[in-house]
Amino acid sequence: MGIFRRLVPLDGGGTPVPFKIEVTTTSNGQIFTLPLVGFGTFAIDIDVDWGDGTSISTITAAGDPNRIHTYTTAGVYTIQIFGQMPGFKVNNNAAIRSLITEIIDFGRVGLRTLDFFGCTNITSIPASGTMEVGYRGLNNIISFAGFMRGTGITSIPADIFDFSPSATTFSDIFSFTSITAIPTGLFDASANANSFASAFNSCTLLNTYPVNLFASSPNVINFSSTFRNCLSLTFAQQFTANTSVTTFDNVYNMSTTSNALDGNAPLLWERPSPPSGTAAFRNCTGLDNFASIPLNFK
Repeated sequence: MGIFRRLVPLDGGGTPVPFKIEVTTTSNGQIFTLPLVGFGTFAIDIDVDWGDGTSISTITAAGDPNRIHTYTTAGVYTIQIFGQMPGFKVNNNAAIRSLITEIIDFGRVGLRTLDFFGCTNITSIPASGTMEVGYRGLNNIISFAGFMRGTGITSIPADIFDFSPSATTFSDIFSFTSITAIPTGLFDASANANSFASAFNSCTLLNTYPVNLFASSPNVINFSSTFRNCLSLTFAQQFTANTSVTTFDNVYNMSTTSNALDGNAPLLWERPSPPSGTAAFRNCTGLDNFASIPLNFK
């Protein structure tokens, strides 16, 4: 039956489309292990074409031994995954992070959580129009935690989250990358977001982002370290639409006073129910109102 048994409607709707990544092995006999995880009650049930002419592997659990594959000859291979795959999380795994060299297609495989954390050889996110169903394949995502953390990307597609209305967790999505700008409207469809913790942490080249970036996300409770060490930013978000936040700890904590942050810090400490703000504006001495910021916020 193989792949053909996977060509049935997914629980999230729509025609199944394979998830595709490129892996590059550098020595004969190199091993690649799929970083599969379960998510809630959603089970893993996939067929995998390893791209090297070997037989299809069927995998039904995160620890299934069939998730481990040996490439006899060094080279570039396209892995295609068919079926139900609720979670694919590299999570900085040293054994595989450098082997993944390209995202070809997110497919439509019922993903609930996805990260390429540590894949430094991934240098871009494919544009929606280059994939079979585009970013619609991310429509079931709940957690984007670690999504592109520590990858080699330098830009963000403005519509990457447009079809993920159920996503709640955006922690570390682009932290430790070399992005220079956040596009307007990036989170316009993210009404259910509750955490942007460390979302852009240590994006030291980031110098451009829209005012009211989080205006469409009123349910956020955590902005800890969101822009920590973003040394090139020139103004602070005011977070006027985010009145439910309980922690702004380290939100603009800078490692040095040699940073570009200017203008006024938001008056978070004057809110009716003041959030935690430990070191929120540490070393942000260029802010016009830095002198009036309470000590526990700097």
